[in-house]
Amino acid sequence: MGVRYNEKVKELLDKVKDRRYYEDVKKITEMIDSGNKDRLATEFTRCFINDYKHLKCPPYESWYRERTIYGKVVAELYDIYSKYGIQPMKELPDHISTEMEFLAYVFYLGKEDEGKKFLVEHIFKWVPQFVNDIEKYHYGEYTKLLGNSLKLFLEELSNDLESNK
Repeated sequence: MGVRYNEKVKELLDKVKDRRYYEDVKKITEMIDSGNKDRLATEFTRCFINDYKHLKCPPYESWYRERTIYGKVVAELYDIYSKYGIQPMKELPDHISTEMEFLAYVFYLGKEDEGKKFLVEHIFKWVPQFVNDIEKYHYGEYTKLLGNSLKLFLEELSNDLESNK
């Protein structure tokens, strides 16, 4: 969740007051509103984009499943996305933001079984380790909150999956 989505997230906050990740997301929006966007951008970049000498939290499924960037899973994701007429433009198909946007889109379309399948075959196979890395290597409160809110969100998704079996 970054600066460009902050206003939209604030609009949606009331709808998730009962969720465990609510407080973390609220704090994230407050940090973004605090006006210290350069510090937050630096923290975000160091954690997820570029950190000398070694990036510790690469936000890519292929990294966690294959230990490479642009691995075999990318071709699989292109196939899945193409069935919906989607062609990722800004990020790689296995980037956390691309996968989460796709997941939201599939559930928006009402294709719950396909969304659950995507969770099991992709999200749950790598994002928990990604979250563990964020918890271990975060560079400040902002990235720590991003990781924790993602962890809590995934736990709720997992619990929802289990209760709907």
